[in-house]
Amino acid sequence: MHIRKYKEEDRKDVIELAKRFNTIDYMEFRDDRLMLEKQLELVLQAVNHNSHNIYVAEDDRSILGYIELCIHIDYFTKREQGYISAIAVSKNGEGKGIGKALMKHAEDWSNTRSLGELILDVFIANKKAVKFYENLGYQTEIVKMVKSL
Repeated sequence: MHIRKYKEEDRKDVIELAKRFNTIDYMEFRDDRLMLEKQLELVLQAVNHNSHNIYVAEDDRSILGYIELCIHIDYFTKREQGYISAIAVSKNGEGKGIGKALMKHAEDWSNTRSLGELILDVFIANKKAVKFYENLGYQTEIVKMVKSL
């Protein structure tokens, strides 16, 4: 397995991988169909406007995952931070270190840009991902609270 920059011929595979974001149970007020539409809108925006910051993990046969990175400005400190906009691993790539390798790539990407932090957003219902990030040393900083009325 190796990680490389996104190429236009990866477009279909990356878009397909983005559908994996909708495999969790969202809160009741969120419509699964609309969430999928929004995820597809975001991945299309990424491949159309931020493809230079998308990296894919592949083996000899297929793409096993991808990560999209960008620079985020912290609201409070105005410091630049690395931001993981999206990360997805294929079913075939699960449990093979693909996610860890992509996260390490994100750290390297951030370090080469002298960014002091690497951040991401994750739905709390995605318990598997939350645990994965915690095991990599990520900490929860802000919790969004929602009450359906």
